[in-house]
Amino acid sequence: MKVFKIIFLTFTVMLFAVTACDKDFLEVTDENRLNPDVFWQTGDHARRAIIGAYSPLANQFAWGRMMVVHTMYRSDATNPIPAQGIVTDAANFSIEPTFGRLREIWGEFWKTILRANTILIEVPKIEDPSFTDQERDNILGEAYFLRAFQYFYLVTMFRNVPLITEPALSLDEVKNAPAEPEQVWQQVISDLKMAQSLLPENWDNANTGRATWGAATGLLGKTYLYRSGIDNTNEYSQAAAEFKKIIDKEGNLYDLMPNHADNFGNDKENNIESLFEIQHDDNTIGWGADSDSDLRTAAWEPDLAPPGFTSQSGMLINTWVRDAFLAEQTTGGDIDPRAFNTILWNEPGIMVYEVTFQEAFSDLNTVGVRKYLDFRAGKTQSDFGFAGFPSVINWRIMRYADILLMYAEAENEANPGSSLALEALNKVRRRSDMPERVALDQTTLRQQIRDERVLELIFEGDRFHDLLRWGMIPDAITDDLKSNMGGSQYKPGREYLPIPQIEIDTNPLYNQNPGYN
Repeated sequence: MKVFKIIFLTFTVMLFAVTACDKDFLEVTDENRLNPDVFWQTGDHARRAIIGAYSPLANQFAWGRMMVVHTMYRSDATNPIPAQGIVTDAANFSIEPTFGRLREIWGEFWKTILRANTILIEVPKIEDPSFTDQERDNILGEAYFLRAFQYFYLVTMFRNVPLITEPALSLDEVKNAPAEPEQVWQQVISDLKMAQSLLPENWDNANTGRATWGAATGLLGKTYLYRSGIDNTNEYSQAAAEFKKIIDKEGNLYDLMPNHADNFGNDKENNIESLFEIQHDDNTIGWGADSDSDLRTAAWEPDLAPPGFTSQSGMLINTWVRDAFLAEQTTGGDIDPRAFNTILWNEPGIMVYEVTFQEAFSDLNTVGVRKYLDFRAGKTQSDFGFAGFPSVINWRIMRYADILLMYAEAENEANPGSSLALEALNKVRRRSDMPERVALDQTTLRQQIRDERVLELIFEGDRFHDLLRWGMIPDAITDDLKSNMGGSQYKPGREYLPIPQIEIDTNPLYNQNPGYN
């Protein structure tokens, strides 16, 4: 059962809104309405505020749907059926600055950042004897983590973004020029170090799902790793050191679950392998609201499901993914078990919801996604939950298998051919009964680690950014792989998303990203 629900309390809208009002109105206090003068008084106010800061992560404009689309569809693995602009444009670099779905994810980033900024200013001022120093520190640590989390994705997806660390008090204050990416990266690093020092290693059952020391440490290591590839900073040793802190907790805080499949349903969520995941529930009331009635189901499921089993157009997987799984066998001579948790293909026993694969598809060369799809009894296709079958599967942001593989990569780059890197790689492979690797030269081990990220982690949101930081775009994303949409339509600069046009039109300090002019 999910105990901690990321549900935004309606009244907190007033606490974080940027309001342009005349002076007389600002001098009037309505004691029946929540406002900063009466809100930031107690520990309970701080507790409610931090839950409100998590809220934008879970709704359909962010990781509830649009973030999953914008991270997954852009890789070389996916080839969606063209129909709706959200999937086709995301998949073949055709998103333009005026695209409405782009503005949706952009807005959710800044909601959380504004709320985190406000918490970091107001919570230290609260004078409440019942509000313990430890609880205050934990909430501040969460705010630092959430701000860093949002900026991490802003700089990796949009590249050129403003750096705002204080709440805006007027509309003029939201007109900022984009900061240098290095400034944003350094803010992410600083925030995550603060979060590390303030967050608990774990929470009680009533608060499962909130950010922890491990989430901050994992994201800090990932930040160093991504910077090393994207900006050529060579911070692999720093990345390896952060991942090693988590590995040293193995068996206590973190470990691999017995089965790879344990990570993708709704019955073993927030488990010992999970560092951070987006909490989804079965609330199907609202769409686009910023309130406690907002849609917080796993609304991305219809976008992942294959054609014929979704209310959307459907997504196909390029056959190289299937071939990668079938290229080698377990030590017992069987198919890599991760294949059955990850893809749908023409193999005896494979089901697509309640029918066999052979019944589902006339073209038996079809490959679809299995990972994260909700195949409950009685469910014949995926939808947004309005038909009575909302998917409530959490989206995993980071898990321990990823930490091991990122550690292996960083360690191999810092110390070529490292035996520690090889052991981390093989630890992931042993869980699935795959033969151990033996290579100790850097180049071979590097390729083996990259190949393993496909087998272990494909369709978990990082494949596009792996290609980006490895310098493999556009060579890896070919017109042939995006054949359903007439090719990838890539051109230099479009590895990053455009800045929403509304920002360009209203802020004279902002220039559009290269590739969209």
